Amino acid sequence: MTRKPLFWIGAALAAAASAFAAPGNAHHAFAAEFDSSKPVVLDGTVTTVKFVNPHSWIYVDVKDKDGTTTNWGFEFGTPSSLRTAGIDRNAVAYGAHVRIAGYRAKNGGPYGHAVTVVLPDGRKVTTGNAPDVPNAQLIR
Repeated sequence: MTRKPLFWIGAALAAAASAFAAPGNAHHAFAAEFDSSKPVVLDGTVTTVKFVNPHSWIYVDVKDKDGTTTNWGFEFGTPSSLRTAGIDRNAVAYGAHVRIAGYRAKNGGPYGHAVTVVLPDGRKVTTGNAPDVPNAQLIR
């Protein structure tokens, strides 16, 4: 067999193998990181906002019952879904007071998946949920 047909056979096998390969950074489901049996509603002051794909994050300082402050991180939707919902960097700027409702992280740390946020102007906005997030009204 000459080298030309071997090249094309090899190229075809490589193309077929890559078509069936799983992506290395597959997207996770809500249930992989967050616990639907642990809803949380917190009031806090915005310290950091990261409008990045595939998920945006907001970090807020929350005063605990004993007076200490804990910095919580909440996963939001994509930047484009947030803009569509009316959330931009100005709506959740550093120092803004917000109320966030969502579900705690399975690891027990101060992290969660946000379902809704009440902005400083009083608007209650859905933050771009994953398909497997429970459909609950955590803030009435």
